[in-house]
Amino acid sequence: MAKRKKDDGASVNLFPFLSILVCIIGCLTLIIVVVNLMAMNKAEGQTPEEVERAQEFMMVKKEKENEQKELEKMKQLIEQLIQQNKETITARDKLAKLKEMFDNQEEIDASREELIAKFNVLSQTNKKLAKDKIALDEAIKIKEEEIAKRKLPPEAAALRVRPSGSSTNTKPHFVEISGAGIYLHKSLTEEPEAIPIASINQSEAFIKLLDLVAGDSSQSLIFLVRGNEAAAGAYAKVNGVVSAYNRGKEKKAIPGKLPLPSEGKVDLSVFAKFMEP
Repeated sequence: MAKRKKDDGASVNLFPFLSILVCIIGCLTLIIVVVNLMAMNKAEGQTPEEVERAQEFMMVKKEKENEQKELEKMKQLIEQLIQQNKETITARDKLAKLKEMFDNQEEIDASREELIAKFNVLSQTNKKLAKDKIALDEAIKIKEEEIAKRKLPPEAAALRVRPSGSSTNTKPHFVEISGAGIYLHKSLTEEPEAIPIASINQSEAFIKLLDLVAGDSSQSLIFLVRGNEAAAGAYAKVNGVVSAYNRGKEKKAIPGKLPLPSEGKVDLSVFAKFMEP
C-alpha cells in the first residue's frame, strides 16, 4: 500500500488580496489625475463674463480703497477745522478781555498814582517800624542790664494818675506816649492798644479818637508822656499829627498833657467810671 504524503499544514494564497489592493491604488491614482486635469482646465478656461466680473471686482475694490483714503483725509480735515475753531474761540475770548482791559485803562491810570503813593507810604512806614523795633530792642536790653546791675525788681511801682482840675462831667481819654509808640488806654482790666510811632498817622483808631474828641465837647484827650528823650521826640511827632488833623477844621481836638516821671505801669483806677469794664 502506498504511503500517504505527509501534510505540512494549510497554505494561504495571497494573490487575490494583492490584486485587489493594486487595482484600488490604480483607481485612486486615475481619479487624482482626472481631478487635477479638470481643475487646470477650469482655471484656464474662464468665460469672458467671468473675466469681466473679476475686472469689475478689482475696480470696485480699488475704488473702495480710494474712498477709504479720501475718508481718512476728510476726518483729518475735520479735526483740523475743530482745532482751528477752538483756537478762534480762545482768541476771541482773549480779544474780549483785552477790550475790557482797554475800556478800564483810564480808571486804572487814574488809580495808579494813588496806589504808588500808598505803596511808598507803606514802604517808608515799614522802614520806620524796623528802625523803631531795633531801637526798642536796644532800649529793652539797656533796661535789663541796668536792672541786673542795680538788682532792682523787674517791675517799677505803678504810677497813679490823678485829676488835675478837669470837670467831673468831662470823659477823659488817655494816650500814653513812650519812645517806641503810643498806647490807647480804654480799660482797667485789658492791655492798652499799642500803635508804633512810625504808623501813627496811618492809625484808624487814633484818627477815630481825634474825631470823637473834636466833635464832642464832653470828651477830652490827655497825653501821658514818659520822662525820657525818646518819649519827648515821640510826643513831638504825635503833636504834629494832631496839628495836621486840626488844620482847616472848625472843631479841633485840643489835647492835654500829664508827665510820667518813671517807667512804672500806669494806674488809672481813679477814672474807673470813665473806663470800659
